[in-house]
Amino acid sequence: MILSINNQLFLFLLSVLFGFVTGFFYDFLVIFRKIIKHFKFIVQIEDLIYWTVSALLLFFIMLKENHGEIRGFLILGSFLGMILYFSLISKIFLKISDKILSFIKKILIVTFKIVFTPIGYVLKLFKKIFDLTIGYIIFKKIKLNKINLKKIKFKKKIRK
Repeated sequence: MILSINNQLFLFLLSVLFGFVTGFFYDFLVIFRKIIKHFKFIVQIEDLIYWTVSALLLFFIMLKENHGEIRGFLILGSFLGMILYFSLISKIFLKISDKILSFIKKILIVTFKIVFTPIGYVLKLFKKIFDLTIGYIIFKKIKLNKINLKKIKFKKKIRK
């Protein structure tokens, strides 16, 4: 099917936008990997799935907008979009996300300290109460029993 120049330009810009968005979502995958550490094998599987889904989405866009005709300038446009994203925005986006993640991590640490510090004090208080009451009684009896056993002299029975 013959497309007009306007339609071809629209499809090219659409494929550039698709490449840009593909790179953007790949950075979200990178951020997810920073949050939850992955084995290298899992990273490779995730990448394989990600790029397969991306290629299928590009094909479906071509199928819908270009009636299934695969044109080189559409693939080139998607690569151009990814190159533009990774060279212009990706580094800035990842630096900002690193700062946001470290800020969230600090907030979580402070929140856990605020929540668990009183719990720690309450547990220490219960331990002191236990030591002064039940623990004192139990351990004092054990010490008394040891002392009493040493003081008691056993007499030998003499048979007549």
